[in-house]
Amino acid sequence: MYREQEGRFLGRRTMITVAELAKVYPNGCNALKGVSFNIEKGEVCGYLGANGAGKSTTIKILTGMIKADSGSALIGNYDVKQTPEKVKRIIGYVPESGALFQSLTPFDFLEFVCKIYDMDKSVYIRRIYEFLEMFELKNEVNTPMASFSKGMRQKVLIISSLIHNPDVIFWDEPLSGIDFNTTVLIRDIVKDLSENGKTFFYSTHLLDIVEKICTRVIILNDGNIVFNEYIKDNEKSVSLEEVFKKYIDTAVIKQKATEIYKNLMTG
Repeated sequence: MYREQEGRFLGRRTMITVAELAKVYPNGCNALKGVSFNIEKGEVCGYLGANGAGKSTTIKILTGMIKADSGSALIGNYDVKQTPEKVKRIIGYVPESGALFQSLTPFDFLEFVCKIYDMDKSVYIRRIYEFLEMFELKNEVNTPMASFSKGMRQKVLIISSLIHNPDVIFWDEPLSGIDFNTTVLIRDIVKDLSENGKTFFYSTHLLDIVEKICTRVIILNDGNIVFNEYIKDNEKSVSLEEVFKKYIDTAVIKQKATEIYKNLMTG
């Protein structure tokens, strides 16, 4: 199912270049320990790992939200550390927290996002309504998002990451709370956009979705990359779950769960 990365995208433009990124938080947590990888134009990269592996830290550094302690990162031709404002012009982002202004309506929030990117009003008005209809939110266009479900708010965030037509899209657990129909829609959107040169960097715990939409898988464990290969279009001799278990030790977690269960039954 997987093959080595060398030679897969010869002649393509590199859109994400990461070299020896390291990050230690003030509490002593060593989140990244010299992470390096390249992502080419049109790739859909699944970025996997257990909780605390460093996935969200990587994305926050690449989107200019926090600074790395050492190492470098380029998005397109722009250095994240030196020109973060230029990086932010060409990226879309769905944060893990799913935070947005819930007092606003979907239209107000998306208009706010479009204005940040200096989009022409005639263009963004059309896109807002098209996206809201696509995601089955057209009847909620003027409803304050405080009344929305988690999945509905997540749809608005996904739209906000795409509406300005960015070159690189960073998604951190974007499908949290999303229903099946929307998941299928998003799979189709990712396929179409990647085939037209858009690059996705997709952090998630949903291995089945990664197998369906990603062309590349990177697994992070305790701040280090332990797996970095392309997914073949055929030959599913090894599942992603088997690969994940090989590189991420789940035995300790299973043992703890068993102990807790026994204590509950005997308590």
